[in-house]
Amino acid sequence: MLGPVGLPTSTGLHEGIVLAAIQLGAESGEEGLTMRAIAAQLGISVTTIYQHFDSKASILREIRFVAVDLLNRALVDAQSDADASVRLGEMSRAYIRFSRSNPWLYQLMFDAEEIDWSTMPPDERFVALAPIQTTAANFVAGVVQGTFRADLDVAEAVLLTWASLHGIASLLLRGRLSDTHPAFPAPDVASFLEAFVVHLVRGFRC
Repeated sequence: MLGPVGLPTSTGLHEGIVLAAIQLGAESGEEGLTMRAIAAQLGISVTTIYQHFDSKASILREIRFVAVDLLNRALVDAQSDADASVRLGEMSRAYIRFSRSNPWLYQLMFDAEEIDWSTMPPDERFVALAPIQTTAANFVAGVVQGTFRADLDVAEAVLLTWASLHGIASLLLRGRLSDTHPAFPAPDVASFLEAFVVHLVRGFRC
């Protein structure tokens, strides 16, 4: 299992607690993520952690925003081509790679109860919406370029893309897309994923 990508290595104690919690979660799951384990990882007291976070739930909440930010950075970093449809393929592959490399983070983002958007501060809302904005900007650019259909509904296209990618990521993480599945075996998962991305992009092209 690979660790979270792109995490900073030099931080203050608040950020250090979050990073230690991410490492523990990636290694042991939420069951192994306790205040005592975080404290032991950092060589501090549990009391010190409570000076920064009032509960384990508050740490998990902050981790979800870190995860979304990491996902968005992966999407941004994947865009290396001028053609928006090529970029959509690159971003789709990056999304799938992120979910497979960071299964605990990915599941925490989407399997936990949804955070209340009505009480979310502006800075958190900005982070939470960043992957959507990144994907939407690429669709807008593609319409302008003439790569994507002129009648494309950008908001709908973003939702369709996320629903498709989240679906394939969830199947992969739950072991329901593999060469051993009794009903739907995929003898070559890598080729299947590439075909999935190609068909996804093709659905938006002119």
